[in-house]
Amino acid sequence: MRVSNIFSPLFVKQEKLFVNIRDFKKEDANGIVELIRKNYADTYYRKGFYDANMWIKAYNEKRLIPIIAEYQGKIVGQFSLILNDKYNAEIGIAVVHPDFKGRGIMNQMFDYLIKKAKSIKLYAIYGEAIMFHPFSQKANLSHSMVETALHFGEVAHWISQKEFKFEKRSGVLISYLLFKKEKRNYYLPEIYKKIMLERIKKLKITVTKTKIKRIKPKLELKVKKILKIAIIRADSRVKNFEKKFNFIFSKAKIKADMIYLDINLHSHYVEKIVEFASKKGFFYSGILFYRYDGMDYLRLQFENRHKIEEKLNVCYSKYCKKLTKFILKDKKRVNKLN
Repeated sequence: MRVSNIFSPLFVKQEKLFVNIRDFKKEDANGIVELIRKNYADTYYRKGFYDANMWIKAYNEKRLIPIIAEYQGKIVGQFSLILNDKYNAEIGIAVVHPDFKGRGIMNQMFDYLIKKAKSIKLYAIYGEAIMFHPFSQKANLSHSMVETALHFGEVAHWISQKEFKFEKRSGVLISYLLFKKEKRNYYLPEIYKKIMLERIKKLKITVTKTKIKRIKPKLELKVKKILKIAIIRADSRVKNFEKKFNFIFSKAKIKADMIYLDINLHSHYVEKIVEFASKKGFFYSGILFYRYDGMDYLRLQFENRHKIEEKLNVCYSKYCKKLTKFILKDKKRVNKLN
């Protein structure tokens, strides 16, 4: 999880200010660091973003594409594409100078960011709207993004804006904007088929029965130590799947508060993996598009700690509320299996 689409809930909307939105230059790095300090002081958990050289290095390595908002020669905003691979990128690390908030600068950067993503031929972008408040959710929807997943507990309790402090881990709402809508061959698990098809149709993706190439078996674990998040990726079924899954699941439970399971939707083993994961306590989260190597994934989630916020996450849309209700119902279902 990268902090993305963060908007202060305490600013007063003012007359729109038109600014110069442009591509990043290496000499902008210090100005971006200053923006982060203006917004977060020294509380931002990713300390590397306080280093101007990091921004230049990440840009040179094509891991980060920052967009700059400039007014009268001064940097007043920044918004980035965080590249995962050649297929997709997250939008995030959004900051506006406190003196310029509520003037429409974020939306101007957002529009430019979408154009930039198209120009470099990305297949999709997605946003992780932290659910402290509805502002980032609203911004994503206003830019035609489609909500597809809700991750409980992705945000550690100590990650907050200055105005808020939390005791529990908060959630994020995932929204996608697809630029390339290829025909997809999915093996949708029956128990989640209806809610998944609703989102697939909303994104205007055509589901075909045409066979695709065999998915190479893979089962791997990635742990984000600072955030105490673990992600298990399951592509098809490796040999001795249950034994190997139990091993890495045990490792994940030692190291993480929240554990997510990403299941390749192009594998004909999806149904069996979901059934197995349900018995382990994994419940629904949503769909992630072009997540790895240009393929789409069903994400399930497992709460490894009790201090996970479920009911007080702020929802802006009706779908967010509907999805929350569905997820909580599914959690009850899997709990009965254990």
